[in-house]
Amino acid sequence: MLGPHTVTVIHPAGRDRWGDTVAGGTETAVSGCFWQPVSSSEQQIAADTVDVVARLFMPAAVDVRATDRIRFEGRTYAVEGRPALHHTPAGPHHYELELRDVEG
Repeated sequence: MLGPHTVTVIHPAGRDRWGDTVAGGTETAVSGCFWQPVSSSEQQIAADTVDVVARLFMPAAVDVRATDRIRFEGRTYAVEGRPALHHTPAGPHHYELELRDVEG
């Protein structure tokens, strides 16, 4: 176990011809994760926009992809980049993901 948090991994069903996510994907609860807030910034140019960045450590056995979304404490975050699998001499240990949520 990496931490006390439980997150939901949302696998999209696919994408339509415009690149938008198609409804009907699957959701999987994953316990033993560690959630770490990284930054939160606000821009007030044309409209109030809040950009939140977080880091998530997940067990290595989890099926997580760059196209997934992660739900934690009622908010849904996009996975930024490819999930990084970290190893120890004994084998795979955990994934590290950077997550982003833009509101507004």
